[in-house]
Amino acid sequence: MTDQLSLKSDQQREISVILADAVQRIKTKGSIEPHALAQSEQCGTSGCHEQIYKEWLPSAHRYSSLDDMFQRVQTLMAKETSPEHTRYCAGCHDPISLFTGAKNSGNITLSVEGANEGSSCIVCHSIVQTDIQGNGDYTVRPPQRYVYELEQGIVAKFLSDFLIRTYPRHHLNSYSRSLYKTSEFCGACHKQYIDKEVNTDIGRIQGQNQYDSWKNSRWYHEGNPEKTVACRECHMPLVEASQEPAKGDVLDYNRSAEDGKHRSHRMLAANQYIPTLQKLEGAEQHVALTEKWLRGEIEIPEIADKWTTGPVVRMKLLAPKTVLPGKEINLQVVLTNNKTGHDFPNGPLDMIESWVEVIATDDSGKVFYHVGGLEEKTDMVIQSPVIFKADGFDRQGKLIDRHNLWDLVGASYKRALYPGMTDTVQVRFQCPSMARGRVSGETSQPGQRTDQFAFPAPATDEANHLTVTATLWYLKANPDFLDTVYGIDTKTRSPITKINEVVTKIKVEKNVQASVQ
Repeated sequence: MTDQLSLKSDQQREISVILADAVQRIKTKGSIEPHALAQSEQCGTSGCHEQIYKEWLPSAHRYSSLDDMFQRVQTLMAKETSPEHTRYCAGCHDPISLFTGAKNSGNITLSVEGANEGSSCIVCHSIVQTDIQGNGDYTVRPPQRYVYELEQGIVAKFLSDFLIRTYPRHHLNSYSRSLYKTSEFCGACHKQYIDKEVNTDIGRIQGQNQYDSWKNSRWYHEGNPEKTVACRECHMPLVEASQEPAKGDVLDYNRSAEDGKHRSHRMLAANQYIPTLQKLEGAEQHVALTEKWLRGEIEIPEIADKWTTGPVVRMKLLAPKTVLPGKEINLQVVLTNNKTGHDFPNGPLDMIESWVEVIATDDSGKVFYHVGGLEEKTDMVIQSPVIFKADGFDRQGKLIDRHNLWDLVGASYKRALYPGMTDTVQVRFQCPSMARGRVSGETSQPGQRTDQFAFPAPATDEANHLTVTATLWYLKANPDFLDTVYGIDTKTRSPITKINEVVTKIKVEKNVQASVQ
């Protein structure tokens, strides 16, 4: 446009800058000041919500923006689409930057001061309405603050805290709502689809979806909170003997103002990687609790009468009691989603992996069958009989391997365990022939190694046993994703958690000659 005004080149550049600034102001008109949504540390100062603040510090809600994997994917998205496209992610991952107008081409960092608080105290507690279509569909209404509450300095802090404690009604009305007791509150972010604004002509491709998985499961009973196991009851269990001014709650169906408890803001789930990667305060304790949660070792008294006990994923190993040397052994690994309120695993399944490893050894401890181990150089899973994950593809049929959801058009593979459901995995291998001292190669089939292994013959005719171990493993970010996003040379790896393990023994019958061909 400026070239039509017969201006000199330096004048054109000057006007272009002015026009760009004007466009920027128009784009961000009505945005919220960062400090109005940030400053969570103010909530955790002495005498205020110290316990809740410390719980929140290493939580997924707190690091949703500073998560280094998110930041790298966001950078890729901005380069391959536009900075404005990152607003799609920001509603749930980086709301402070979104609402302050930072997600645009005029801001290289795509963030603002306070963005590293992720879903801050004020962001969540300013939400007044949600929509279960997901994708961060919620309305925030920042509350009117007390005098000096947003000011800096010791005197301002003292005066605002004094006013809050002296006249707490406005504070309570501003930050406590019955909406927060509902799973629909969580569903605004914990349900995702790729829309046309992100994926051009395709649109409406389902992404991760904890909310619908839960609502269609055995844990949801419409209109009956006494039978329903809701999101907050699992992920925000009650903390006994609370020192919080927020203890007690008349808005919860089973609580009172004097129960002396508050809901944990750790939001324990399945991310045992980012807290230590980001070196967050309290990370080690949080990761240890997360791994206990993943194994099902944390019980919740509040829902003991309507939940279940035991591991998150139950495992059985069905095997014959005896076997003849040289004969094929048929096993079944049975996995049941016992505790999760939604699919296991859930989340970005193009990154997450959970798989079964099966190892068979003889009496001497020598391994003669092994699938589901990790390849030494790449850390890739080798021949697991089952991998819970999703393989998305783009318009050219290429794998979605960078969490590049803006290219996603479908999935060629997806496997997960629905709540309460069972998945049975067949495993077949050959019992070593002790007389010959070997396992013979056979036709290749899923879950079977075809290499030959040599073993010494037994020293006596005593009965031998085979030990079979099946293990369910879980990791947050698979090697393919990490190598692509971080580079192979960095050797960046996500920790692996053992979810469950079962062991069985199979007796090898004495009559060795019966199996000799």
